[in-house]
Amino acid sequence: MSEDRNSEFLKRVRAELERGSDALDELTVARLRAARRRALDARPRTRAWFVAGGVTAAVVTAALLAMLLAPPAGGPPAAMGLEQIELLADSDVDLYNDLDFYRWLADHPDAG
Repeated sequence: MSEDRNSEFLKRVRAELERGSDALDELTVARLRAARRRALDARPRTRAWFVAGGVTAAVVTAALLAMLLAPPAGGPPAAMGLEQIELLADSDVDLYNDLDFYRWLADHPDAG
């Protein structure tokens, strides 16, 4: 029912606009046509923005797919079993407190 009202309203608006445009004199109609031609001629003819937008969308899509599908670098191996996870959970916390020392020791093998 709402669409019927909208349709009827649009028909009345269109009829009123056409009646108003029929009442225009020749000089006004000519000036309006000339202004329309100038506006159409002034618009850019190239669609470079459309091409640039398409390329940008393709690059962003490819980057997102690469991030979603590539395995994380430096993360835990995918095949890590429950035993390895339990071993890591049960390991001594002091090892992590002295991690800088163990790194230094690895860099200087003659010191140990």
